[in-house]
Amino acid sequence: QHRDTDNQFPDLPNGSFYLKINGRDFLIRGADYTPDFLFKYDEAREEAILRYVKDMGLNLLRWESKISSEHVVEVADREGIPVMMGWMCCNQWERWPQWDAEDHRVARESLRSQIRMLRSHASAVIWANGSDGRPPKEVRDDYHSILKDLHWQNASVDTVSDFYKNAEGKLEWDGIRMDGPYSWRPPAYWFSGKYKGVTGSCAEQGDNENIPTYESLKKFIPADKLWPINDFWFYHGGSAQGNSTLANTTASVDKRYGPSKSAQEFAEKAQLAHYENTRAQFENYAASGWATHKMTLYWMLNSQWPSFFGHIIDYYLKPGGAYYGAKQGLKPVNVVFDYYATGDKSVAKIHVTNQTLAALSNVSALVSIINLDGTVKFSGKKDHLDVPPNGSVDALDLPRVKDVSPTFFVRCQLKNTDGKLLADNLYWQSTKDDELGPVTNDNAFKLVQESWADFTALNQMPQAHVDTQKFSRQADGWVTTVVTLTNRSKVPAFFMRAEVVKGAEGDEILPITWDDNYVTLFAGESKTLTARYKISDAPGVTPFLRLQGHNFPAKVDAVNAN
Repeated sequence: QHRDTDNQFPDLPNGSFYLKINGRDFLIRGADYTPDFLFKYDEAREEAILRYVKDMGLNLLRWESKISSEHVVEVADREGIPVMMGWMCCNQWERWPQWDAEDHRVARESLRSQIRMLRSHASAVIWANGSDGRPPKEVRDDYHSILKDLHWQNASVDTVSDFYKNAEGKLEWDGIRMDGPYSWRPPAYWFSGKYKGVTGSCAEQGDNENIPTYESLKKFIPADKLWPINDFWFYHGGSAQGNSTLANTTASVDKRYGPSKSAQEFAEKAQLAHYENTRAQFENYAASGWATHKMTLYWMLNSQWPSFFGHIIDYYLKPGGAYYGAKQGLKPVNVVFDYYATGDKSVAKIHVTNQTLAALSNVSALVSIINLDGTVKFSGKKDHLDVPPNGSVDALDLPRVKDVSPTFFVRCQLKNTDGKLLADNLYWQSTKDDELGPVTNDNAFKLVQESWADFTALNQMPQAHVDTQKFSRQADGWVTTVVTLTNRSKVPAFFMRAEVVKGAEGDEILPITWDDNYVTLFAGESKTLTARYKISDAPGVTPFLRLQGHNFPAKVDAVNAN
């Protein structure tokens, strides 16, 4: 541990937890995993979820005990996914004043069992003796002795929560915090540097009110209860006030994207909100520097039952806005916009991030501001940029531009000396800023904003025309589908999602990975997307491509074999 350079808590003796692996600083950008609600043993599901983890680029998973099988740890070994294991919160494991002799014995034997199982696994890099609290000295001493006796060779921590009282009753900080936020935040929140949730090492932060895609929503909400939002929705929500009624996400969607008239419209707008929030969380930790940003774990990775409770992957394994936002924010090499979030908000920073172990040399960062009709209002470029391994550099400043449309695009690109495109990152921005106000407004379970961005102009975009070329090929038990999209219209084709579906009217084939999705094409542009799924997950199915965008109605065509 060492003190945070941002000096947020100057009266506390400890600082921010950080991890080294193989002698290198390890910037943790991960998520919190949960097994099936009833601990159903399903190896194929475990493997699918960890494939999604690799596809997104997450580099650590955290369990609060509840290890459904050793198989999932073996998959993590094979796939090179570090894991953090430890005891869980909110039950007898942390009600230490209630413990009798038998509880102490069970705790000691349980730790021996878990460590014997985990210590031979290369993926098991951290053990946590506590989650929401720090065990008392007697319990802590037992745990430390067992870890030593069993030769636990990797990192261990006594809690992953904020503060605890030491033996003298004084408040101390153990280096990892876990106080969220647990509700939606605008992207500027993450880059502001003002709020506690945006720096240091956090074991739990995300949106506890994640709205699945409409296709998934229809599977667990009865058709006659789909709209308006009602108690059938709330039954599948979280327990915290606000989370239990989806109040925060509903406010963020309605106030920024406009009220909805159907469950489908609301779910589609929610994917935009989840994409931008999740992307910003991970991009901030890549762009803002090792000194103050060491660990962010999204709460949570997956759903243990059909619900709205925080997840990147829903119960049906269907990726949505949060998934593809995370995937964009976790790209190994990227160029990042900070939403005019700092200082007097007159200038935005464009960062180039390099989360690989090799230096990035002599690259160029380009940024454009583009109206909703596709006209370019500003262009900027910075050449000869060098970015160290696992590092970030400020590439250029982006001033406010006058006379832009009320909603506009910020496009950031990164190219090498040969002109090859290394990264392409599109943001939608409003001339009205999201303003949370003073730091005291930052309640982990509640979204409090003083003003809202206005993206309602997106709903009036002219319809785009997009051509598709697509084919599939099979090899070694897998299907690869390649789709080329071309925008034949003069207006941008915004936030287009491609899906390989089971027949002309079927649902998406799942699980499936796409190299990119929810893409935007400007006039005349083309982009090729590649999807991959197991033949065994769609036996005898004739695949079709379904393409739909924010200003592009759903279109379904057969996929040809190649």
